[in-house]
Amino acid sequence: MKLSVRVPALLTACALCCLSLVASAFCATPIAPPTKSDPILGERIAKGVAFDGRLWLEGTMISRDDPTGGLVSFGMTDAFRQKHFARGVLDVQNFGDELWVLRSVALKSRALVISVWRKGAFEDLAQFDLPIGDDPIVLLNGEGIPRVLSRRAVRTFSGNNRNVVVVDFKGELRRGVQTSVATLPSSDVAFIGFNLGEWGGGLQRVDLRTGIVTNIERRDSKQLCSGPLNSDCDPVTGVIPDPQNEDCVLVSVGLVHLFTSEGRLLRVCGEIVTLLSEKPVTSKADGGRQQTEAFYGLVPAPGGMFWALTWRALYRFNGGETKEYELPKLREVSGVHLSYDLPGVVIVRTDVNWAVSTSGYTPLVIPLPGPKP
Repeated sequence: MKLSVRVPALLTACALCCLSLVASAFCATPIAPPTKSDPILGERIAKGVAFDGRLWLEGTMISRDDPTGGLVSFGMTDAFRQKHFARGVLDVQNFGDELWVLRSVALKSRALVISVWRKGAFEDLAQFDLPIGDDPIVLLNGEGIPRVLSRRAVRTFSGNNRNVVVVDFKGELRRGVQTSVATLPSSDVAFIGFNLGEWGGGLQRVDLRTGIVTNIERRDSKQLCSGPLNSDCDPVTGVIPDPQNEDCVLVSVGLVHLFTSEGRLLRVCGEIVTLLSEKPVTSKADGGRQQTEAFYGLVPAPGGMFWALTWRALYRFNGGETKEYELPKLREVSGVHLSYDLPGVVIVRTDVNWAVSTSGYTPLVIPLPGPKP
């Protein structure tokens, strides 16, 4: 049986007060807090993309009234910073040779726009409206054609992006403070991970052709929080295609809460869930009891490798081999704290996980493009 970290809502304030103690309860030092916030991104940097020699960073407010954020970019050689959108950005994606952005037309508007970066400016590809209750989740690439995954449907644009085909979901998607989405190159399927912190989250699969929604779980017994993937207990913090198995995805689970840490890496093939990795840690504050390290995301890497990140270290997986890297020292570049010291990635400081886990500041890992063939 896994440890359940459920606590009454009244203890939330206590959890925040104990944040510094949580960090010292384990054998590492978290990323130091900043002296000031970025005027557009704040410290809640949600996503980053390396494209066209520039580093693109998306912020987010993580609020019910306005989940959007701003978008800035700066040169990776000259650090020249450019503001693109102060608010309204919902997602940014690098699809091959193009950079796409999904954004809201105005605050609390149901009108959305898909834009593409061309010749030094954003060009609008398509505009559409979402009905009330059908909130956007992520921008997808359907073989060069834009797709928008929302809570109730997937929309595919065609005919020079003037026509839209809507596939309504047969089943209900869960909600999460954070969501992670991965599509399989071998099929028209999307896996969606949900992160609700101490309240779990779990994983679902959506057939993008039929709209059928399937819950993906593994509960090994009827005990509370049993199994490595339990939607009542396990917040999913990352989902990526499995570089070793084209029909599978890799999933990260992680939570630090009230002196407890729990996490693991999973492989999901269809509806079969297997344990890929767990990293034991010892809590000084709990009599030395063994726990597992919380993972806060996954990032693909060239050559069939991938990165898994925690609040204190990064792990690079290469088949059956794993190499651990300490978090590098960050420097301020164009108002953002980052590092280029690790191979093939940029490390950026963010507190995006703080909304759902008392982990403090955690790294955002952005893969750099490899050499073109």
